[in-house]
Amino acid sequence: MTLAFVLLPLLAIPLLLKPVLFPLLSRTVGSALGWYLRTKTSGRRHHILELVERDEERHQEEAKERKAKEEDDGWETVDSYALGTSQNGDKGEAEWDGIVGFLHPFW
Repeated sequence: MTLAFVLLPLLAIPLLLKPVLFPLLSRTVGSALGWYLRTKTSGRRHHILELVERDEERHQEEAKERKAKEEDDGWETVDSYALGTSQNGDKGEAEWDGIVGFLHPFW
């Protein structure tokens, strides 16, 4: 009987420590792994950020040059197309040879 009183608390210790020990251990291991990955890849990260910054600056300069070369907005170069007209209630002209389709997003 005294053996049960001694063994029962000893057997319950792992069950009681699980909610405390497991989160603490996983947080510590996760933090260490995150620190290791950050320090290992920091050089590559800085290199990529520098390349992106240079590319963005080059793109901005090219955009400014293109905008300076354009004198007009380009609306004159849009092709004009006159639609056929019909009276109210009459059928339109049958010169269009296209296909009308509808694609449902769930099909």
